[in-house]
Amino acid sequence: MKGSHFLACLAWILLLVTLATPVAADPSITSISPSSGYNSGTLTNVVISGSNFNLTPSLGSVVLRKSGQSNITATIASPGSSTTTLTCNFPLYGAAAGTWDVVVTNQDGSFATSPTPFTVQSTMTLSSVTPATAQANTSSVGVTVAGTGLSSVSSLYLFNSDYTNLTASLGTITATSVTGTFDLSTVSPDTYQICVKDSTGAEKCGLSFVVTTDKVGTIDLSSTPAGASVYVDSTYKGVSPCIIPGLAVGSHTVKLTMDGYSTWSKSVKVTYGSNTTIVADLSQAVTATATTVPTSTPTTVKTSLKVTTVKIPTSWAKPTTTKASPVEGLVIIGAVGLAALVLRRTV
Repeated sequence: MKGSHFLACLAWILLLVTLATPVAADPSITSISPSSGYNSGTLTNVVISGSNFNLTPSLGSVVLRKSGQSNITATIASPGSSTTTLTCNFPLYGAAAGTWDVVVTNQDGSFATSPTPFTVQSTMTLSSVTPATAQANTSSVGVTVAGTGLSSVSSLYLFNSDYTNLTASLGTITATSVTGTFDLSTVSPDTYQICVKDSTGAEKCGLSFVVTTDKVGTIDLSSTPAGASVYVDSTYKGVSPCIIPGLAVGSHTVKLTMDGYSTWSKSVKVTYGSNTTIVADLSQAVTATATTVPTSTPTTVKTSLKVTTVKIPTSWAKPTTTKASPVEGLVIIGAVGLAALVLRRTV
C-alpha cells in the first residue's frame, strides 16, 4: 500500500516538473540585410533579424539553400549575442546566380526558413558601348551598354572627375545589356567613362565615351579620276566627289582608295563654320613587270663507272691418260716395215 502511494506521488511530481518546464520555441526570420550579394567573393556582415535564435559557431547553423546546388554555410560573426539578430558572412564566390533560401537551425535542431529569399548576383562586367562618341549640344543620344550581370542595374551615367555625373534615362535592362538616353545639351566636350550602378549600390565603370565639340566644319572633296572610296579618320564617308559635313574642328586624316590607283592620304584641317576644299589627284599604281628567268635544261653527263674484273680461277678437268694397247703398237711397227720394203724395191 505504501509502495503504491509512493509511486503515485512520484508520478505526480514528474508531471508537475514536465508541465513547469518551458518548451523552447522554434526560431523565426523576419528580415535579411543586405538581401543580395555578388558571386565574386565573401559577403560580410549580413544581418538576420528574427526571434528565438539559439546557436553558436559549433552548434546550429545558418545556410543558403538552392535546389540542385550545394548548401552555402555561413560563418556566424556574433554567436549568441542576441536571440533576435545574427551577423553572418556568406562565402559566395562561384555560387549560382538566382534566389536562395536562408535557413537558421538552432542547437536543438529546430529551424526556420526566411519568407523572403536571398539573391546571388553575377558580377557586373562592361564589354562595349554603342555608339562610343557623340556631339555636344545634342539633346537625345541613345546608347547600348553590353556586359554581364546587368539585370539589377538601376542607374546609367557618364563620369569624369572634372564634371558632375550625367545620368541617362534608362530603357531596356537585361542580364547582358542596358539601354539609355543621354541629354548632352550642356555637356562639355571631353572623354567620359560609362558607369552603371545596381540596386545594392554596387558600381562598375570602365568604358570610354567621347563627347566631341559641336563646332564643326565641312570638307568638299573631289578626285581625278572620280569614284574613289573616301575615308575620314578611318570611317567610310562615300565616293568622290562628295561633301562631308559635321566634322569637328581640328585635323582629320582623309584617305582615298581606288582599284588600279595608289592610296591617297592627307591630313586636313577643318575650321569652324567653313568649307575646306580638297582635290585629290590619284596616281596609277605601278605594276611590277615580272622578269622571266631562263630555265636551264639539265645536261646529262655520262658517268663512267670503273668496273673491276676479278679473275676467278677455273678448275679444268685433269686429262685422263689412257694406256696404249699392244695391238696398236704392232700395227705401227708393221706399217713402218712395209714402208721400208717398198722403198727398197723402188731403189
